[in-house]
Amino acid sequence: MLKKEKIRLMTKLTRYESGEGKEELRIARYYRSDYIGLALFRNFFLASIGYLVILLLVGAYFAEFLADHLHTLNVTWIGMMIVGGYLVTIRYGRAQKGAAAYERRLRELEALYEEEEE
Repeated sequence: MLKKEKIRLMTKLTRYESGEGKEELRIARYYRSDYIGLALFRNFFLASIGYLVILLLVGAYFAEFLADHLHTLNVTWIGMMIVGGYLVTIRYGRAQKGAAAYERRLRELEALYEEEEE
């Protein structure tokens, strides 16, 4: 016959596996760097899709103007501005992440110095 403690423990484990632990256990199977890399990869594509949607909405808003002045517009310059804006956005995101990592390392170094002084 099963003991009550075993049954309680198995019930808690099953509740965890089917509830909040379902996602946590899936994430825990990855190495940290792999999981972060996948998240960054996914976010890159979602940001790209978002950027394209915004461009399409702006283009739809100015559709009449674009149709009237298409023959006088410098399409090369507009394309370069769109690509340049996208690249600046990506570069800014990378700079923010790099600065956050730098700040974290500085705090770690400060903690090491404090430990050394004690």
